[in-house]
Amino acid sequence: MLRVLALSLALALPTAGAASAYDPKPVAELLNFDVRYDADIPTPETVLGFQSGEIIFTPEMHVAYIRALAAASDRVSVETIGQSHFGRPILRVTTTSSANQARLEEIRATQLSLGDAGAAAPANHPVIVQLTHGVHGSESSGYDSAPLILYHLAAAQGADMETLLDETVIQQIVMINPDGANRFAQWTNMHHANVAVADPQSREHFYEWPWGRTNHYWFDLNRQWLPVTQPESRALVSTTQDWRPNVAADLHEMGSNSTFFISPGPREGFHPLLSMDGFDLNVTLNQSINAQFDDAGEVYVSEEVFDDFYLGYGSSYPGLIGSIPYLFEQSSVRGLIQETEYGIQRYDDKIAQQARTAIALIASAHANRAELQTHMRDFFNESRQMANSDPVRGYVFGSSDRGRLSDFLQMLETHRLEVYELAQPFTHQGQDFEPGEAFLIPLRQQQYRLVRGLFETRIIEDKVEFYDVSGWTQPLAYDLDYAELRGGQYRSQIVGDRVTRFDMAEAAPDVSAIGYVMEWDSYYAPRALYRLLDAGVFARVIPDEISVQTTAGETELDRGALMIELSRQPVDAEEIHALLSQAAEEDGVKVHAVTSSNTSRGSDLGGFNLSNVERPEVLLITGRGISMGDAGELWHLLDHDMRMPVSMIDQSELGGADLSRYTHIILPHGRLSRMGDDMPETLGAWVRDGGTLIATRGAARWVIDQELTSATIAELETPEADAARPENYDAMSAWNAELQISGAIFETRIDITHPLAFGYRDDVLPSHRIGSMAFAGGDNPLALPVRYGADDPLLSGYASEEVRRALSGTGAVFAERRGSGSVILFADDPYYRAYFRGPAKLMMNAIFFGNDFRNPSRRTVD
Repeated sequence: MLRVLALSLALALPTAGAASAYDPKPVAELLNFDVRYDADIPTPETVLGFQSGEIIFTPEMHVAYIRALAAASDRVSVETIGQSHFGRPILRVTTTSSANQARLEEIRATQLSLGDAGAAAPANHPVIVQLTHGVHGSESSGYDSAPLILYHLAAAQGADMETLLDETVIQQIVMINPDGANRFAQWTNMHHANVAVADPQSREHFYEWPWGRTNHYWFDLNRQWLPVTQPESRALVSTTQDWRPNVAADLHEMGSNSTFFISPGPREGFHPLLSMDGFDLNVTLNQSINAQFDDAGEVYVSEEVFDDFYLGYGSSYPGLIGSIPYLFEQSSVRGLIQETEYGIQRYDDKIAQQARTAIALIASAHANRAELQTHMRDFFNESRQMANSDPVRGYVFGSSDRGRLSDFLQMLETHRLEVYELAQPFTHQGQDFEPGEAFLIPLRQQQYRLVRGLFETRIIEDKVEFYDVSGWTQPLAYDLDYAELRGGQYRSQIVGDRVTRFDMAEAAPDVSAIGYVMEWDSYYAPRALYRLLDAGVFARVIPDEISVQTTAGETELDRGALMIELSRQPVDAEEIHALLSQAAEEDGVKVHAVTSSNTSRGSDLGGFNLSNVERPEVLLITGRGISMGDAGELWHLLDHDMRMPVSMIDQSELGGADLSRYTHIILPHGRLSRMGDDMPETLGAWVRDGGTLIATRGAARWVIDQELTSATIAELETPEADAARPENYDAMSAWNAELQISGAIFETRIDITHPLAFGYRDDVLPSHRIGSMAFAGGDNPLALPVRYGADDPLLSGYASEEVRRALSGTGAVFAERRGSGSVILFADDPYYRAYFRGPAKLMMNAIFFGNDFRNPSRRTVD
């Protein structure tokens, strides 16, 4: 039946065994170990109908083999730990001795107890090894090696294997990105030929956008260990926290002409919160792995390039909880065979190399079991010492926006952190924190380093080159009110009960005979507004601060609140009340039942300054040349978070599209060279007819270059950097990097009176920053509603002093009216990796209120 399942998949495959220049080797030959295998344990071929390396196994085929193996072997158990966006299962496959299988919960509890003061591992406690397969769906040897590893562990016989399984628990996560893997497998398999093609330019090796690296919404899951905004990442971090493995490895691929990378990365790139003892133990574990490569005559590399500074990788995050993180990167075939500078590479050899290296790591962990368990104990002892000597005792954080606050608390819960309610009102440096809206997180807890890694701001002065971002402070990204508390500021009187749950729901509104006012400061308010508009309800935006009479008395409301009257609606009053009650319960939106249209301050509810809000019809430009990550984040924001339909058209097909049906067109970062020569003129006419054109990063530069706007790029003058000279050739890389920003957090200042700032309660907004593009001032003094801070705008991460000075006061957002429409440009990504929840509101305001501002009639010089 399983063979029928495999053969029924929608794959354009030739008959198995057809003549081919590529004939995959049998499993035993691929593994190449001097052991006997139990004949009762099925190989991948006997279950799936294809040999390992004959095709790319789909996620469904992996599940089928795992289930068959678990049924056949008492060494193997399997549990579903989560699902992908598309509903595909993510499995944790545990392989160990049958005796250990019977006491897994006891083993897990003992493993977690190693973080307690004075704890020590019992003599019979096994070492825990975690292997994560398929983080990047296009790096298929990382997951097609999983069946080989499983088969070897389940079927290999002999005293050595029995001892290893008695003293080791191996957990394989298969696979963490099934949606991306499915895209890649389907593409490669549908180009499967009777005679394998090695030509690297052949369609098999040059697959189509958005490729398979990323998940369903095109997120790179290897950057998601800290923010955990994706369900796959939450499943992975949860299982890692639940077991705290001694070794946690990610299996990846890199360029076809590369060798094999083995953790760790460069010593000088190690984040200070990670353990240098762990780094040294990593090097010790590598000795037997290196020997295996040397014996096979295969070259490899370690302690280079892949720095472990960003704490959200699979090769860094486990190091915050006492594990030894591992990154394996091997050369990729991106198909079955491919020509390279070093001859033809074979896919079966690649999955075999991944499998043998992972098995060597398991053996090395077993051989160093005592050292790994001692490291886990010493790691947490050192963490306690670090916490006790840290002048910061903890952090207070909060927000009146229950949507952002709920998501933030969920992130902390995924990381298994202790969070406490604020027991009484508290003021810190002029900032008020209220119970119910604010919380405390102590640093003196078992996971001190993780709390530090999430909350601290770190201005970096001693390092200029970064493989990934240099700043990621989570409360800044969420635009929360927060502060570090030192010494006596963290008092027992303000610490309430431990938080076990947080309900973001607001109270349902009373019934009104006139109408309702819905506040706009909730992160999920756009979701509620779109639901209203989609149901046919008319809504009007109030542009100023008002004092309005409600059933709860006079209520002060900020700019951007929405008036939903009852008298002129095509929808009956009961349905409107039900929709607004749903908004309060599901979206955390405050809704007020009004008792009079007359206000004591600001616009009356029937006033002339209120403007209608139209239901947006959004087009997102995609396809080759567009950044998958930037496009995916915007798709995720609108579709997943706000539940708004989003049309997507590849830029190469845009010329044949009817643009008149769209109110908004979003151009994500990328190279917009496939649109056709007539598209700038077409877009210009579409804007003048009333459309809102939104562009981010490189796409914003394209809009400027095509003269679709009067915006100009700020020329960042850095005379000090220009005058500097590298001392020698070795210094060139660092010299180049001094003028770059790989990813940091900057302070921006927003004009809170501008419609693009509706919903913000203060003018300081932390924003993400890559590169150094910004907008210059011009003769429209109001065209830059968001600017980088006037002094030193860097809040966390690295940017040279020259770049910081040059960015000060320049524009982060540009907005102008063009005819009946608007052009709104973002210098950076407002929803970076889906955890910059603060700036995301700027994008939603551009969609709902993009035509609700005016250009000034007067002009000046900035």
